[in-house]
Amino acid sequence: MSSVYHRLLSDEKPSNSRDDLESDVGEVIAARSSSKKRALMRVAGFAAFGLSLLTNAYFLGVNSRSSAVTCSSRGQDPVWGVTEPLYSPAQSVVKYEHRVFDKLGVRTPYHTPYDDATDELWRNLYDMGIQKITKDQAALLPNWTEPIPGDEGHYVVSLNVFHQLHCLNYLRMALYPERYGPAEQFGPPLLEGDPTPFDHTDHCVNIIREGITCNADITPDVWQWDERRKMAFPHFDSVHDCRNWDAIVDWAKERKIEDRWDTSIHVGHDHHHHL
Repeated sequence: MSSVYHRLLSDEKPSNSRDDLESDVGEVIAARSSSKKRALMRVAGFAAFGLSLLTNAYFLGVNSRSSAVTCSSRGQDPVWGVTEPLYSPAQSVVKYEHRVFDKLGVRTPYHTPYDDATDELWRNLYDMGIQKITKDQAALLPNWTEPIPGDEGHYVVSLNVFHQLHCLNYLRMALYPERYGPAEQFGPPLLEGDPTPFDHTDHCVNIIREGITCNADITPDVWQWDERRKMAFPHFDSVHDCRNWDAIVDWAKERKIEDRWDTSIHVGHDHHHHL
């Protein structure tokens, strides 16, 4: 749980004694009289310099107009055929907020010891079912998806973040077999011609790796001197730029497919996609 955020500032404090302030004021008054003469000379110099810059900028713009490259004229990606971020039907609800991560050592309701209430919190993070989007939205996806049998005007999707959270919860439970039992780790082979059993644990580790490196969080973690420990100590309770989580969850819940989707029925689609 986040607490009120206090900026992680340096311990240095500026001097604000009366002697220092009076000294600064005296120096400013003494400097003003001599600076007036220099000011007129500076104004003239800046005016000449500014005129020179404007002249050069004009001719540079004229000469470079024909060869200028803008975002709109940038060549398309050879694989995806796009010049902007990939389309997501949930993009319209994305909004950003500042969020402070938990301080190192702080325990949240998602921490151990695990109980039924904790398990429900974890499930509620990702148990959103499958979502439906319109045919027009499906046409904008970089990868094709299936229409819903009996409702061909809508297509099926699920947001990858919920799959990542499912995997994180799976690994959480796998670490505590005394509560959750042995993990159902292995399944039948998935790849054609490869007899290797599907390893759910291995899959989830890799999904999380891909998600973290794809959405690389570049928020700087800082080290600050800890007087009690007599050492520089890391702080992870920094403020981050985050997508508003509730808005994304609401989007998924509002589009949840309530009726059972029969995955054994193939309808086909008429959109052209790369994958």
